[in-house]
Amino acid sequence: MYHHYMTLTAYRRDLQARKRELVSLLTQRQKIDQRMAQLQPVINHLEGLCRELGAKVAHETAVNLELTTGLTDLARVTLQEAYIPVSASDLKNRMEVKGFDFSKYSNPLASIHTVLRRLVKSREVKVVPQKGGKKTYQWITIIDNFLTALQTMAEAAAAQQSHPAEPNTLRPSKASQLRNVTPKEQ
Repeated sequence: MYHHYMTLTAYRRDLQARKRELVSLLTQRQKIDQRMAQLQPVINHLEGLCRELGAKVAHETAVNLELTTGLTDLARVTLQEAYIPVSASDLKNRMEVKGFDFSKYSNPLASIHTVLRRLVKSREVKVVPQKGGKKTYQWITIIDNFLTALQTMAEAAAAQQSHPAEPNTLRPSKASQLRNVTPKEQ
């Protein structure tokens, strides 16, 4: 009987401790929820400021870039930043957003196409065909080059397995001949 009483007392003590812990956690959750509610409008405001200032900084950077670089260099930078394939007209628009002045070009799109052809020829950019025969262009990253090398190696290995070389018909080496000599022959 004494044993059951101690067990019941221990259970009640444990129950009270768990209830206090739950109250403490609920209080913490309430404080966290309140803090989250306070942070959300601040975050929204800061995101807006960052967008505005980011656009201003991007424009100023592009103006500085235009002063020190030409059409090809800005096209390179813009393609690297794009991460996705872009058409020639998209590239032109992105460059204009960066502040590039196309007013000195009689046909800006033709100039961009010329730059893109040179970048494709130098293997800095790849053509990504789209539906309807349209072309988009994407910067070739180091990872792309690495994957291409791996794919080439895998294709070479597969070709070698499908056409194995002739078995080695050379005579055994002197060392292997000596290993096969019995004690009587020595």
